[in-house]
Amino acid sequence: MVKLREENDPDSIANVNCRIINISYVSAETLTIPDDLIIDLILPRLPTGNWKRICDLDDYFTRHEWLCLDTKVVNDILYWSVGFPGYATPKRIVGYDFVSEQIARQVIDVVSEISDYGGSSVAGDFVASVAAVLSSGELAWSRRQVYSLHCLGVLLTRQMDTYACIKDKTGLINNLVMGLQLPSEEIRGEIMFVLYRICILQYSSEDEEGADILLEYSPMILQLSLDALMKTQRDDVRLNCLAVLKVLGQRGFLSNAFSSDFNVMDTCEADNYTQSSDDQPNGSSLSRLFAEAIKSPLLSPDSEVQISTLDLIVHCLSCGNCSLKQIQVLVEENLADYIFEILRLSEYKDQIVSSCVQALDILSAAEHIFRQRLFLGFSTLVSVLPQVAEIPFHPVQPQMLKLILVGISSYPGVVSSKLVEEISCSLTQILKRYSAGEMGMLPETFINICSIFVALVKSPSASGASNLMTTVLQASRHAILASLSTNDLNGYQLLHSLSLLKETYSFCHEISSICNSTEMQPRNSIIEVCKNHIVPWFMTEINGLEEESVLGILETLHFILLQAHNNQALQRTHALLSLSWFSLSFRCLGLHPTEKMKLTVYLMLSTIVDNILGDDSGKSIRTVASALPTDPVDLLFLLGQKHNLDLLADKKLVLTSLEQYMLANSSHLLFGAVDSIVVVYLLNLYALCRSFAKKNYQICYSSDAEKIYFELLEERDWDLSSFDIHPSSLKWLFQQEKFSKSLSCQILKLSRNSFSNDTLVNCGILNFRNIACLASLGDNLLPKLLVLLLKQLVGKDMLLEDVISLLHFISSIITIFPHAADQLCMHGMGSAVQNLCSDLLCSSSLENYMIVSRFIFFILCSVQSQTLYDDEAWLAVVIKLFDSFTSTMRANGWTEEHLLVLGVLSLVLHHSTQGVLIETARFILLNSPLASLMRATVDGLLANGSASIEQEEESDTERTLVFLLLFLYFYLKSLQVVLPGSVDWQNFFNLPEGTCAFPAVGISCQDVCRFLHFGSSLVKLIASHCLFELLSGITNQQNGLKCGKGYLRSIVAVLEGLIFHCDLRIALNSSLCLSMIFSWEVPSAYHTSLNRNNSWCRMIVEELARSLAAPSSVSTSLMNHHRPAVHIATALLRSKSVPSWMNSVFDEACVSSLIENLSPNNTSVEVVLLFQQLLLSAYLKPDQIDKLDNLLQACKSCIRMGSKDGDCTGEQGRKVVTMSSDLGEICEVLLQSMSLETQLDVNFGGYHAKANRLMEEMELFSRLAEDRRFEDAC
Repeated sequence: MVKLREENDPDSIANVNCRIINISYVSAETLTIPDDLIIDLILPRLPTGNWKRICDLDDYFTRHEWLCLDTKVVNDILYWSVGFPGYATPKRIVGYDFVSEQIARQVIDVVSEISDYGGSSVAGDFVASVAAVLSSGELAWSRRQVYSLHCLGVLLTRQMDTYACIKDKTGLINNLVMGLQLPSEEIRGEIMFVLYRICILQYSSEDEEGADILLEYSPMILQLSLDALMKTQRDDVRLNCLAVLKVLGQRGFLSNAFSSDFNVMDTCEADNYTQSSDDQPNGSSLSRLFAEAIKSPLLSPDSEVQISTLDLIVHCLSCGNCSLKQIQVLVEENLADYIFEILRLSEYKDQIVSSCVQALDILSAAEHIFRQRLFLGFSTLVSVLPQVAEIPFHPVQPQMLKLILVGISSYPGVVSSKLVEEISCSLTQILKRYSAGEMGMLPETFINICSIFVALVKSPSASGASNLMTTVLQASRHAILASLSTNDLNGYQLLHSLSLLKETYSFCHEISSICNSTEMQPRNSIIEVCKNHIVPWFMTEINGLEEESVLGILETLHFILLQAHNNQALQRTHALLSLSWFSLSFRCLGLHPTEKMKLTVYLMLSTIVDNILGDDSGKSIRTVASALPTDPVDLLFLLGQKHNLDLLADKKLVLTSLEQYMLANSSHLLFGAVDSIVVVYLLNLYALCRSFAKKNYQICYSSDAEKIYFELLEERDWDLSSFDIHPSSLKWLFQQEKFSKSLSCQILKLSRNSFSNDTLVNCGILNFRNIACLASLGDNLLPKLLVLLLKQLVGKDMLLEDVISLLHFISSIITIFPHAADQLCMHGMGSAVQNLCSDLLCSSSLENYMIVSRFIFFILCSVQSQTLYDDEAWLAVVIKLFDSFTSTMRANGWTEEHLLVLGVLSLVLHHSTQGVLIETARFILLNSPLASLMRATVDGLLANGSASIEQEEESDTERTLVFLLLFLYFYLKSLQVVLPGSVDWQNFFNLPEGTCAFPAVGISCQDVCRFLHFGSSLVKLIASHCLFELLSGITNQQNGLKCGKGYLRSIVAVLEGLIFHCDLRIALNSSLCLSMIFSWEVPSAYHTSLNRNNSWCRMIVEELARSLAAPSSVSTSLMNHHRPAVHIATALLRSKSVPSWMNSVFDEACVSSLIENLSPNNTSVEVVLLFQQLLLSAYLKPDQIDKLDNLLQACKSCIRMGSKDGDCTGEQGRKVVTMSSDLGEICEVLLQSMSLETQLDVNFGGYHAKANRLMEEMELFSRLAEDRRFEDAC
């Protein structure tokens, strides 16, 4: 017997007198618990919410052990008499009709916990008991069954093997279905959950007894579930309804219901949505009921309800038995509109977005009806595109892109310019990441993206999207690169990327046409992709490609060739031919000898022939393409192919065949019976084959055929500018001495036809470039023929138009290939120019005078000095120019033609510094009339004081002054080379008249200083160069200073004022000039004038030291800014009387900071010079010397590493002028020549020149440091 004793429980929240039951186990007899003790058994809780121990078995058992007792004992404890009418047997606690919800919830918690600890037998017993109550035929449904249903649901959820414990499954399901018809939403929700669990357990249970029962009740359950879903406003009930419907769908019941013939009205009285009409099938009625039922949960604020509803839609519509008609009904019921609204309000939550996209993808099967809805929701779809598309392998990525594609393709007007930009930018970034290997992508996704871009560029809004051209160019490039980097040799991705490339090219061409733009950059970028990526990859992978891929590449290249025009087509064709395209094409035909491949190859070949030869020359190939053999071996056999990569036929066989043709048809050829186009092809091909024969002496040729060839060239009227000719053929022609006369005629004809008003016309640019290239080489007759032709044209019977055309022709050649000027001068261009001056300068035509002057200037600025050895001829040219110059100068003043001649004289002096044209330069240097003219001009400029000098920039006065100063600069440079030791440079100090031993140019040092002080920036720059050269000459002579100290002080004052000029070149020149003055040996009376100790110099040096020693990173720009000050500091340290304040400026702390801030990146020549002088002046400590030496060693290493990437000075940096260049461009050429002659200009001089100078100075510092260490050691 079990004895009970009671104790007060002060912590109970139920009753202050609540009792804890202590049960001592005596026997297994039936235990009856008084009704009033149920509260004490269930409700006691601690304030923390944890359950107290339910029982205390006199310390014999722990709580866990008690729960694991024999089931009989557990049942005895949990049974008591409840006194139901008609029942004498005891009932379980959970079967009790609880009035209190609190008691019921706690009972369910206790049962659940006991089931967890008691094992499957205890749980099964509970399930059986509860199910027995709910399956009873006498069950009367009321709200009190909610807790029993909830308890059963909890038990079925926690245990997966309790389904077999339900004895009367049919009765239970029948009662549950009946209960669904009750109006209580709470009961419906609990029943739905129990049915949901039963469906799942039945499917997984080994006992399949109830399978037919569910099938029998599934129509009613479906009907009632949809009815409940449609009417309820509770989200928990909706979730249970959706769960039941989803499980029914998984079991196949839902799809059967959609396709069955039952009438939903037979099972339930529903709204008008469920009523069937005579003309509407039952499946449609159920579809409409389904659509109406799920609208309410779709609008629920609970995202879980929305997601479950969307998942149900996806499952129902993706089953095999769902017809297109049923999907159409759902779309007609505005289901797509609801989903678009959910998507709009989703806040980009991934799970909702994914479910919406899946549902919309399935609804899209309705096509026309769905597309009307898609039109309205398209902008919403685009707004979430980045969140889906930018995530690699997102589960709905292909479906999202498919919907976007359907929207654009169905209604092109749906996508506005703004949407075009959004879509293109998003998809371009995806392709960029894919091609870079940063994300993966399904083939379906890639194909959809390419298709979307194709649809975008075809949409009406494409032209209004500002960035579409840029993004689609990037997208097509990335798509091609991604396709080529994959191993998909079947080519599905490749074909779509090629299609995108073609559409992109067409779009760029269309936009250019609309905007009337000649901009070729967009289309050139596509050509670059083809040339640098597609074709090389194609040549490598051709053996493994499918026929469709090969055809796709060939058709794309063919399309681009067809879209090009004139010179573009010719350039692209030549680019293809340079890749052995003939051999590659027939290789394609050999790998895939099909009819389609044959037509593609021959049609592309005909286009190539059209582009090269013109006049629809490929028409014959197109005509016979269908009749040609598909196997290329047959065709190549006919053409004599023998393993050549670049030609279809063997070179020997081609030459032999041509010679036989010429010998057999000589009379027809020579007497004009053969079409002229055939003759042109013959001339071109024969010269090409002979060029091969010249390279390979084993190929013999017929002298008789050669004779016929030359006769044909001499007698037939042909024009070198009328057809394109192979470069090798052209070169061979210009190597034939016996053909010189005919070639000269062709050159003259070419110059006449090709140029008009200084413009290149009626000439294929590739053909002209090939001719120009020959003029720059030394292995042909073209340079010699050009010079001879110019000499021949100049004479008594000359035609001025021919001479002018030839001059333009030559100048255009030199513009493209400047080295052609060297070849021309080596073949006597000087004497040709002499003849030209003798005849043309005699005429009174100003136009002729300018043309000749420009041509002379053009030759002199293009040629390299070492090729100007014809001094006598150039002297005659200069004399002739000078005669014309002086005869008009005094009457007209400085006009454009006079300044141009002054530029020519400047270039002659410039070349003389390299040891050439010495006599010509001497004539200019010793020319007294020129000196007088210069003096008079300067006096005129200075007559009004500084007003004339301070003219606005680009005025006539400033232009004249600039040319005068440029001439003065080259004059001073040449003077030191041509007449070394013959000049007393101090004459430029403007000494009293009669003391000058040499007729100087007429401009004094004082004049230069005025120009330097008052002139514009350009005048200041040139004047600073002139003053530097002038002071350099004085410094080099060292004859003792002859000028007054006031004169010298004025020079120093001007220079000091320019040390901080904004133009670094002017400031640098000024500092160097001051440095030279400080180095002069002057009388003691002059020391005050030099003012080495004045506050101005001290301020400059202190500012330098403070800036470079500041505790910060010294940049290269800052170091450049202080270069002039570095020269001042170095000069002061180098002088014999070093200012005393230098010790306080460059103290030990300052020098250490200077070294700390020094790095390989900011080290300059000036800084190394400063440290050299600091070392020589004993300002550096031994440890500072060592540290600085190590730093300079690191700098040397950086220079050696960077020398491979450094730029080179040469032709690339030269200013290009033409015959039509104005004085401004001519002035720029002279300025560049001036800058290239000096190392002072930071903007000129290549990397190697600067690096070499820096290396030299660093090496000198290292040697000085080593000497210092040796002295210290001794």
